[in-house]
Amino acid sequence: MGTFYKRKYGLDFRGLRYPSIVGPGVSTPSVVQYTSWIIEECAKGNPFVVWVAPERAVSILYYKDAARATIELGQAPLANIVTVNYLIDGVKPAPSAKQLAEMVQQRIPDAQISFEPNPEVLRLRLRPLDDSCARTEWNWQPAYNPEAMIDDFLSELKAHPDRYR
Repeated sequence: MGTFYKRKYGLDFRGLRYPSIVGPGVSTPSVVQYTSWIIEECAKGNPFVVWVAPERAVSILYYKDAARATIELGQAPLANIVTVNYLIDGVKPAPSAKQLAEMVQQRIPDAQISFEPNPEVLRLRLRPLDDSCARTEWNWQPAYNPEAMIDDFLSELKAHPDRYR
């Protein structure tokens, strides 16, 4: 619809589609929600059971990068906006569930993480996101790699425990 109004009336319309957002306090249920909960639950001292296979990798984006992307898209020169509705992604390649678990355990050595893949989830086909238009047209680049994301996430939990109960 935004593309229609841009073409028909010259409306400066811009949209974003995000991958799985990782951040403290994220509670929206989804198949890939383990990407936030694995960090948050382990930081709280709780064991965590990952419901995807260890080798499963999903597109993720840290919530601070998501907010920054929104601002950067809004500030991009109109002449650069060709695609209108953009997919954005985090660092590529996305870490597997096992890699994410290992990064968490490096930072929280007593973290108890196990894998019990759900057969329903195993059947889902998750496709990688192609954010090349955003990277080309308005120079989108995520700032947080998985390690920096986990470190900042843990800092946020520590600095603001009242926000994330």
